[in-house]
Amino acid sequence: MKEFSAYIRRIYKDRDYLTRSRVLHLFVFNVASVLLGTSSNFFLWVFTGRYVRIGFSIMAVASAISLFFLLRKNYETALNVVLAATIASVTFGWFWGIPNIGSDVGNKNLVLVIFIMIFLYFTDVRKTILITIYSFALIMTDEFILKKDHGTVYTADRIGLFAMFTVISILAVKTLYGSVREKNELIQEIHHRVRNNLQVLSGLVEIHSDSGKADFQSVLSDFQNRILAISEVHNYLYKSENYFDIDFSEVIEGIVKNLSVKSGKSSIRIETSTERIFLRIENALPCAMIFSELLSNALSHAFPFGEGNVRIRFRKDENKFRLIVEDDGTGIPDSEIWRRPKTAGFTLVQILTKQIKGDFRILLEGGSSAVLEFGV
Repeated sequence: MKEFSAYIRRIYKDRDYLTRSRVLHLFVFNVASVLLGTSSNFFLWVFTGRYVRIGFSIMAVASAISLFFLLRKNYETALNVVLAATIASVTFGWFWGIPNIGSDVGNKNLVLVIFIMIFLYFTDVRKTILITIYSFALIMTDEFILKKDHGTVYTADRIGLFAMFTVISILAVKTLYGSVREKNELIQEIHHRVRNNLQVLSGLVEIHSDSGKADFQSVLSDFQNRILAISEVHNYLYKSENYFDIDFSEVIEGIVKNLSVKSGKSSIRIETSTERIFLRIENALPCAMIFSELLSNALSHAFPFGEGNVRIRFRKDENKFRLIVEDDGTGIPDSEIWRRPKTAGFTLVQILTKQIKGDFRILLEGGSSAVLEFGV
């Protein structure tokens, strides 16, 4: 089986994973169908000398043809042969196959279950619904036109249970298909994020390259802080079941913890007041980097004597998010300095604020307050 799986992968290497998987499963189905049809007819011929199972015979021949097309790298034709043969075998078997025997109605109910499952797995929900309608027509024909005397209770149970089986099967398959689609979208999103992050890192390197070599250790430390801000967003994503929206209050807590430990200034008290607000990844990453920049700046420059308070607030006001980092330190000489950035930090804040179409300002009242606002 492993050798054949490898052979299928080589033949269908240009097809997606789901198609390659279905090719392998169709091969197994065809082999089982050929063996079943052949052994069933042989068994009946030995013991009766004349009886032939029409449905099994149709499927055996069709499966042999399907195998030929399958190995010729023509999966669509191979599948269509099987699906057409399935409809034909069920139809012929229904009216001219095994006679109704006992309460099981000659295994007809089981035949319809297999019928539905084949279409559910190898096609789509729309085609399966059409086959379900056709199956109901066969049941109605059996019960009301051919008028098999099965009793009212049996007829009601037969119709109701088949309907319930169909509904549950379709819902289950739709859920699985939805998971596959979500996984594909997630993979594309991850590639998109990796590309964006690499562009951000490239931009950071370019920004730092203009900082000169006067304080190489400081430049490396700042660069590390910015990388940690990106890392904190992705750390949340890895632990979350939601890959698109981020609880930004947790990201803030992670960045605060990292920078507090890294600064080593235990005498500076950091107070956080954040609401549990979810941000899309495209806003969360720039916002995390801006917040890291503001907090790092406050811890590094606002308290030359080593003591003070930093207050962090993040909330949603109507149709805007608002992030505030304020301190009671020495303040910034010029509240407009970020508009004419001479440092890598304020250059980065300016770039990222434009990226999220936000508004940034610095207020000087008993220290300094940095306010970032951006739309929902």
